[in-house]
Amino acid sequence: MCEWKPDFDTLNKRVDGIESRMTQVEHDVGKMRSETADGFRHGAEAMQAINTSVANLAHDFGERMTNLDRRIIAEKEAWGQTLRSVVNWSVRVILAGCAVAMGVTAWKNLVAQ
Repeated sequence: MCEWKPDFDTLNKRVDGIESRMTQVEHDVGKMRSETADGFRHGAEAMQAINTSVANLAHDFGERMTNLDRRIIAEKEAWGQTLRSVVNWSVRVILAGCAVAMGVTAWKNLVAQ
């Protein structure tokens, strides 16, 4: 019998223990890698959803601003038409007043003498 046999047996037990522990570490590291990859995949999906939401929000905002601009322009046009009609009626009243004054003056100068 070899005198190193007990040492070899002890060494073999330690090597077997190290191998099982190493296998468990490899398994745990593989699981951590897959969890990390899943986390990045879910993060990318969340960012894509956020980008889509922001794009939709920007489109909606732009559409609302366009509608607001259209309403403002339509309101300005309506006020412009109102002002134009007020100016037209004012000019007509002033011209009618001038015509009446000219008629009265002409009547006084031509007929009344």
